[in-house]
Amino acid sequence: MFAAVLALAAETPVEQLSVTEVARRADVHRSTFYEHASTPDGLLRAALLAELDGLRADLLHDPGRGTDAAVVETTRRVLEHVLRHLPVYRRGLADDAGAGGLHAMLGEHFLGSSRQLLEQGRLSLPTDVPGADPDVVADAALRLIALGTVGVIRSWIDLPDPDAAAFTAIYGRLVPDWWSQLDR
Repeated sequence: MFAAVLALAAETPVEQLSVTEVARRADVHRSTFYEHASTPDGLLRAALLAELDGLRADLLHDPGRGTDAAVVETTRRVLEHVLRHLPVYRRGLADDAGAGGLHAMLGEHFLGSSRQLLEQGRLSLPTDVPGADPDVVADAALRLIALGTVGVIRSWIDLPDPDAAAFTAIYGRLVPDWWSQLDR
């Protein structure tokens, strides 16, 4: 079903897809569809997250890989993922798509990855803000990176021919100095 919804969403805005259409393309009954998702949009997000979660599992759980190397490699693979599904992300992250949907999904995924790095002690954040709870500052820092990364991806995919070098140039210039760096 994931392959079916990804293929259909590459051709048609997901909000225009019906459960029947996705089930037919996947060669399953509608009841099977509903065992996995309630809407085509929900199935699309699950399909994209399954790929992103696979990247995170492969790269961030390797204790032998340094944090910077994990961030760089994960970023490269996420960019490849976005490019594989470029029509889906262009529609799903468009300004008129609203703040939910793919924007929220990516933000939560990146936030989860950053939290895992922090929990593993592989990330240190600037939490020494006078008068502020360090946990609140750490959460704000992680959200800044996660949601800012989605914003950079959103702008990057508007390029006529987005590639990893263009993303790296933009992101490397904008990301705060305390964050793990891509080559600048």
